[in-house]
Amino acid sequence: MILFKKSFVDKTLLKLLLCVFIAAYLIDFIGSALYYYFNNPETFAKINFKTLIIKYLINYGLKFLFILLSIKLTVSLITLKKKLFQSFIIHTFLAFILSFYTASNTMLMERYLFGGTVDITLESVWVRGLGNLNYNFFVYLSLMAIVYAYYYLKEQQKTIVNQERLKTQLLDTKINALQSQLQPHFLFNALNDISSLTDIDVKKSQNAIADLSSLLRSTLNIKDQKFITLEEELSILNKYLDIEKIRFDEKLNINLTINKRQLNINVPPLLLQPIIENAIKHGFSYNHDKLDISLMVSSSDEKIIFEVINNGQSLKEEIVYGNGIRNVLERLETLYDGNYTFEMKNIKNPKSKSALVKTKIIIPKR
Repeated sequence: MILFKKSFVDKTLLKLLLCVFIAAYLIDFIGSALYYYFNNPETFAKINFKTLIIKYLINYGLKFLFILLSIKLTVSLITLKKKLFQSFIIHTFLAFILSFYTASNTMLMERYLFGGTVDITLESVWVRGLGNLNYNFFVYLSLMAIVYAYYYLKEQQKTIVNQERLKTQLLDTKINALQSQLQPHFLFNALNDISSLTDIDVKKSQNAIADLSSLLRSTLNIKDQKFITLEEELSILNKYLDIEKIRFDEKLNINLTINKRQLNINVPPLLLQPIIENAIKHGFSYNHDKLDISLMVSSSDEKIIFEVINNGQSLKEEIVYGNGIRNVLERLETLYDGNYTFEMKNIKNPKSKSALVKTKIIIPKR
């Protein structure tokens, strides 16, 4: 796990730490000034604020140098993945050292820079260090907590990004696998349809082979795409329908109701062809030698609705989906994670007593 490249601390983190550190400086400075103002007005009147500000700046500057070194150590602890208890012991010790480091610097500065008479001994450093221990502990541990929180949050975000990238890669792999399964299945069915024409009409079978070649070229071009425009999807569907019309001639009638404004909508590839293929395959029967199929596409701001209605053979009570429909359902589940609708059922025919078969798909608009 590489957390750093050019510098040992992230620039954003450094800005955040400086803001917190400056806030601590201002709180300390203003707090001390107010203390003298309310508790010792005579001392407050004699304060040279210019000198006091310089003292605080030097004091906090030296303190921040110590903290910067501690940040480097903290980063090393994070990188080495040291246990939290070990890190806490180390930082408690460093916070303790910071208090006495600050006390000694302050006393040296008062004596040698500002002509003070303070005696610098181990005892005096110890007493002053203990006096400011709680404040230095608070400042130090607060800054280190920010460092830990920042890098752990950053690592968590990196993990989330990697998980999303992996999820997308797996999704792409699954979609490609499903589309690869669909193409041979479709090719097999199309070749069966064409083979049934060879003994009936050689010219029609030759035209169907030419249409199939064009159709395969179109499907191969979308092999690695999760979505294509509705216009591209309809182009593929129409090439498939050309083959079926050669086979069934006037027995098959297709009616498409689609608004031109919807042609740029993105849809999963080969979504409609298996539905129409299923309607043709199961619609024709001994009692249904002529098949009318209607495809209607409508949309709202959030949804796209596909409705395929045919007047062929009614559905049985227990519907068993073939490979083409199962493939469509698996791809919809993979792409939309349950946020879609697929239903296939018998409905009443308003023009006659016979039933119609309706397939309805609702997917999110992209």
